Amino acid sequence: MIRRLSVVAAGIFLGLILAVCFRRGTGGEGVLLEPLEIRKPEHVVYFCQQDPAWAEDHLGGARDTMASSGCLVCALASGLAMQASEQGLVFDLTAGELNEAFSEAEVYTENGAVIWDRISLAVPGMESLVMDSVDGEEIGRLLKDGIFPVIKVRMKGVGAWHWVLLTGSDENGYLCMDPMSDTKEMVSLAEFHDRAYAVRAVYFCE
Repeated sequence: MIRRLSVVAAGIFLGLILAVCFRRGTGGEGVLLEPLEIRKPEHVVYFCQQDPAWAEDHLGGARDTMASSGCLVCALASGLAMQASEQGLVFDLTAGELNEAFSEAEVYTENGAVIWDRISLAVPGMESLVMDSVDGEEIGRLLKDGIFPVIKVRMKGVGAWHWVLLTGSDENGYLCMDPMSDTKEMVSLAEFHDRAYAVRAVYFCE
């Protein structure tokens, strides 16, 4: 009887572990984002991760390539170029060149994840912001200051993880530069169900 109870208890414990892991893996329900004000972007820089110029380039020593997993670095390159344009600064790296700089400075882990505090080693004068949680008011302040955040979304709101760049907003909600798109047109965050699961930003230090 004791042995049977132990087996049952072990099964329940394992089930709880799997449930916790599953909840962590899905990232919860995300945070619904609604802009606090309309802020239409004046100039959007588009970088597509499938661009033949860098599609087959690897993310550091990882097996991942720009085509398969380069959405984040494409979004960061776009955001930096847009900030530079608005503030009269110089930033002329393409997404492929930024990936090269990241690779040389070992910004990527062996799995292709970004080590945020190493970005300044790859591109001097950069500062990284890693938000502990998705905060709609902080996102609004970043855009107001000319800093374009990247947000983690799910494809079609329920699919694979993906990173897009918030470029501004209109009367219908937030607008994005989607590195998966090969057309130079902004997409609505509504395509990702207006939900964000993480926020990051890289910007120029004063």
